[in-house]
Amino acid sequence: MSVARGIAALARSGPLVVVVVAAGLSACAGGLPKVPATPEAVLERADDLHRRGKYPQAVALYEAFVERYAGHDRADYAQYQLATCHFDMRDYALASVEYQVVITNFGYSEWVDDALFQIGVCYWREAPKAARDQQKSIDALSRFSQFLQTYPESARAPEARAYVKQINARLAEKAMTAARWYERRHEYGAALIYCDKIIESYPENDGWVEALYLKGTILLARGENESAIAQFTRILEYPGNHPLKRQAQDKIRQARR
Repeated sequence: MSVARGIAALARSGPLVVVVVAAGLSACAGGLPKVPATPEAVLERADDLHRRGKYPQAVALYEAFVERYAGHDRADYAQYQLATCHFDMRDYALASVEYQVVITNFGYSEWVDDALFQIGVCYWREAPKAARDQQKSIDALSRFSQFLQTYPESARAPEARAYVKQINARLAEKAMTAARWYERRHEYGAALIYCDKIIESYPENDGWVEALYLKGTILLARGENESAIAQFTRILEYPGNHPLKRQAQDKIRQARR
């Protein structure tokens, strides 16, 4: 981020923060490259710096390009590469903001689909482990789902589906923690709410299978045998050799007695 943009972004944090950060940014700026005279030369130099892993210098030139040549036919590319530099520096919060600029300001661009995909990756990289708040995972799932709906034939669609599967597993694990907690407290109605959330929203993972099993067990204890059998049957239909399959078979036999 340039000195001017950095100061503007932090202005609301108070004058002391601005002064300290501005000083730091100015010191860093001393090692940044001069901006070439033509837009083509700016991009050529920025791309070379990016390829060589000199991300702060590349950022400075991409920013200079989008600020000086906003109407240029490669401004969308420069903005995308600016975001990617931040991504490569693992500043996922700032990268997601810059990718969003591609979508918002360059809706015609060939880079919009990649920008949407990368926003999903940024959110997923920011998401903590399952025990903590999973809003970032939910945000990532939303972006990947939007990507798959909008660009189903994209070459990146298989990768997006793989991310969706990972996120579903994380969210299912989180929700199952709550479901087990309520089940241990004999608050079966609340446990079923979480089970249903997993079954409907986060399919095809171990947590999904466990949610089916817990729901079936609660329904069986309530005497709702047919509904319980339906849950256990879905476990048996799940691909692969899941350890709960044998227990599901036992529960089905129990329900049919």
